[in-house]
Amino acid sequence: MNCKNCTIQLKNKDKFCPNCGAKVIHNRLTIKSLWSEFSQRFLNYDNTFFKTVRHLFTKPEVVIDSYINGTRKKYLNVFNYFAIAITITGFFTFIFFKFFPEIYAGAMDVLNASQQSETQRKMFSNIMSTIFDYQSLMYFTMIPLLALISKIVFYNYKKYNYTEHAVIYLYAYSHTLAFINVLYLAVILIYHPFLNYLSILSIPISILYVAYVLKRLYNLSFKKILLKTLFFIVVGLGFYIVISLIIGFIMIISMFLNGTLMEMIQEQRALKGQ
Repeated sequence: MNCKNCTIQLKNKDKFCPNCGAKVIHNRLTIKSLWSEFSQRFLNYDNTFFKTVRHLFTKPEVVIDSYINGTRKKYLNVFNYFAIAITITGFFTFIFFKFFPEIYAGAMDVLNASQQSETQRKMFSNIMSTIFDYQSLMYFTMIPLLALISKIVFYNYKKYNYTEHAVIYLYAYSHTLAFINVLYLAVILIYHPFLNYLSILSIPISILYVAYVLKRLYNLSFKKILLKTLFFIVVGLGFYIVISLIIGFIMIISMFLNGTLMEMIQEQRALKGQ
């Protein structure tokens, strides 16, 4: 018998391939065997996924340093964990729009009330729709930026290089993303009016968790991590302003080319004339 994965010759008593480590399957696939494999992989308390989740709460430095130092089997791979976080986010978004569209519509009505013209309202709605459509890509592109900011903030520490900072934020950002979206899902199913408050709290929760992770990784005192967190926020705001200006400039050029800018100006003049 040959291994179905790497085709190497196997012995009759082999339960795992000595070459690639794959489990040797002798019997046909059944519901019972499928459920057994699923429960072993995902429902077992000590499986890699649950261990990663638990330890990212209790000892994140062990999870992150293990991956950085080459231990890749003990905990879930950082990219797999990010993919799971994105999947949870996508599931919440589907539930949100499918079964609770009135909440989104109500929030948009409140936000659109601050827009002075119909063109502005349409543009704002399109921006929000684009954010929801491409949220996974946006989350992923945030990682290099967060790693850069972190590298600047910890310029006087040589423990981690830029790529390793990216790994830190892949784990930390994925963990907060998954955790907050699970909370969102619970809140929307149990008591959805609290969703607005949770949305406000999501940013402080993310900041506090990242600060906690960095404190554990760098073994910092409370005073030092507080100063580093404030420095991180200041640098982050600087990047936010620059990126916002660039995006704003691109939007103005785009609106000028498609005629939306002139339409908005005319509506503003009409409103002032009234």
